[in-house]
Amino acid sequence: MALPSFYRFKGNFCQGKKEGFVASALVFEMNSMSQIFGILNMTTDSFSDGGLFLDPKSAKEQGQKLRNDGADYLDISGQSSNVKSALVSEELEWERIEPTLRHFISLGIPTSVDSFRPNVQAKALEAGTQVLNDITGFTHPDARSLFKDPFLSQSQAKLIVMHSHTLGIAKEKSELTPENVVPTILNFFRDRKSELTSWGIAEERIYFDPGMGFFLGEDPELSFTVLRNIDRILSEFPRLMLGVSRKSFLGNVLGGLPPKEREMPTFATEIYLLQKKVPMIRTHDVLKLTQAKKILSLLGK
Repeated sequence: MALPSFYRFKGNFCQGKKEGFVASALVFEMNSMSQIFGILNMTTDSFSDGGLFLDPKSAKEQGQKLRNDGADYLDISGQSSNVKSALVSEELEWERIEPTLRHFISLGIPTSVDSFRPNVQAKALEAGTQVLNDITGFTHPDARSLFKDPFLSQSQAKLIVMHSHTLGIAKEKSELTPENVVPTILNFFRDRKSELTSWGIAEERIYFDPGMGFFLGEDPELSFTVLRNIDRILSEFPRLMLGVSRKSFLGNVLGGLPPKEREMPTFATEIYLLQKKVPMIRTHDVLKLTQAKKILSLLGK
């Protein structure tokens, strides 16, 4: 497949300058406290904050707040992936995020782009984002063409490979069970690691996310099983991200709490992830997690 013209990356990418790709400066400290990815959804139908940050002005304000609250990275999305979301065009997805993404890159603030479309991913890398977060685990038919590009094969961009029982937008019905969910995730991770490295992508660039909530299925026990087995997953895949923020499985086991009332269940689970030394945590409420990191760090002295 011939790559579109924007795949031919311009600018001083490898020199780490603000114009263009700056991922060479990206470092994940595997032995330090978890890094926080602040969620910035520029969508109409995200399950928790759809429509709140759709325009660039409000998105920039929210992104700066997340950063001020302690976010290490801003995880920016223009396409919702919840069970009731509708697909938007690639053009609209990029149109939603581009001004905000470029704004924060120009300020030197680390960014991650949450997209499963190679065209959008390529534009994000061209703009200078340092992380691609893909809910399909880079299984799109055009993904290989993107990452076989001579520039990308030498870049340091981090790739977050997420597991989803649908390989895309979340759905309620799932064939996963508490008995097979962890083996299924591990096998998926092994397969994706093998394929991505066969494309010339260095293993240390690849991170993994088991997916939670409806990415596993409607049964809350699926997510809790993954959380109980986090040590097992980390032992084989230590470069791990988890996002439990306001997820349905937390509300469902507490009588059906709506997203806005899931803050304390979220916080309790995120403290558990901190204690388990999960390297990256994706969250809406950055400030509480930052404060928890500080207290746990002091307690651990």
